[in-house]
Amino acid sequence: MFSIRRFLMAALVSVILGGGVLLGWGTYHTLYHELDEQYDAELVQSTRLMAAFWGDDAPAPRVARLEPSEQRYQRYFVYQLWRRGELVLASDGAPREPLIPLTDPQRGGRYLEAEGWHTYALPLAGARWVIVAESDRARRSLVANTAATVLAPYLLSVPVILLLVWLAVRWGLRPLTRLARSVSVRDANNLTPLRHRPVRELAPLTEAINTLLARLVGTLEREKRFTADAAHELRTLLMALRLHADNAAQLDDPQEVAASLSQLTRAVDRAGRTVEQLMQLSRLDPQRAAAGDRCDLVAVARDCITLIAPLAEQRRQTVALEGPPHLWVAMPAEVADMLIRNLLDNACRYSPEGAAVGVRIAEAEGQARVEVSDGGPGLTGEQQRRFTGRFSRGRQDVPGAGLGLSIVDRILSIYGGALRFRLRDEDRPAAAVMTLPRG
Repeated sequence: MFSIRRFLMAALVSVILGGGVLLGWGTYHTLYHELDEQYDAELVQSTRLMAAFWGDDAPAPRVARLEPSEQRYQRYFVYQLWRRGELVLASDGAPREPLIPLTDPQRGGRYLEAEGWHTYALPLAGARWVIVAESDRARRSLVANTAATVLAPYLLSVPVILLLVWLAVRWGLRPLTRLARSVSVRDANNLTPLRHRPVRELAPLTEAINTLLARLVGTLEREKRFTADAAHELRTLLMALRLHADNAAQLDDPQEVAASLSQLTRAVDRAGRTVEQLMQLSRLDPQRAAAGDRCDLVAVARDCITLIAPLAEQRRQTVALEGPPHLWVAMPAEVADMLIRNLLDNACRYSPEGAAVGVRIAEAEGQARVEVSDGGPGLTGEQQRRFTGRFSRGRQDVPGAGLGLSIVDRILSIYGGALRFRLRDEDRPAAAVMTLPRG
């Protein structure tokens, strides 16, 4: 499992150690360059100083050697004095041959005993030469020692730095730990918004959690309200069924018994429709639009008209379909069926007998447009808000549970559609107009 703490520790340690390596490399090369120039200047100065003290009355050509010194770097520093091709004076450890060709007085270098040398030769009058050389090994050793002295405090402080980094990461992640603890100790009965100390980096996460909690609260409240409304509606239906059944059992007149049984049948039909719509709502609440689902809206509307035909014939109504041969929308066929069937059912039930009910399907602005017109007056803005709620009915004398428009509104909110109502005027009938995403 990915760990932010381990990632931060690894990143910071890598940066610190990598920075230390780069610092050491840069320090070494900078010191080497600067000290190299300084030692070259000292090499020239030493050569010129020796030349200043070497007069023309020097002893006859013979090799003289100085006593060896106990200085640790003495063997890395040698010099020679030459006159007319003869070695006059040399330091301990200096070779008997010239360190640099006497015909070329320029600064040059050669290897002595497999070690590199920085050599400077100065020609003087009387065919005299002063040659001073310093080993490159000595310079590198001095640079390394100097760099180690400079970097030693940093290297010794690395463990302390790592400990401080670990403490800083742990301290910096404390708000996240507190947030996780405050969420983990909650239960289903505690959905209040999180309260936290203002931390800019955690603000989006906290806001997202609080938004989710608000949605959960809203969902639970809707479910409680739905359960209470459904229980009330079903209890009312059961009481009506019991009342009609008792009346039929107590009546002796066949006509009165038939009338009571007719009322009982209508109550049973209403109860069946209420249960069916409650099942539809229970399936819709957890449903989410799945990518790739599509259906032919015209074919679905044609099937819905076939199913609603018995109710329309009973009320002597005509139902007409107008639209293209095919129009695809981004939703399953059973969901589109719920939309059109509920609107058609409302149109037939709330339109007067003999009215014309129409379904018009068209494409408008890249979306599918469904218009279900009826013979009623239409719904005002206040009625629209009220009737899209659950168990809200337009007329009590019309069978139903008041869930049709609530189902339609819920489906459209899930699939990104919209619903509006048009009032009847002189040119057009009242209609419910839906817009659906194209498939």
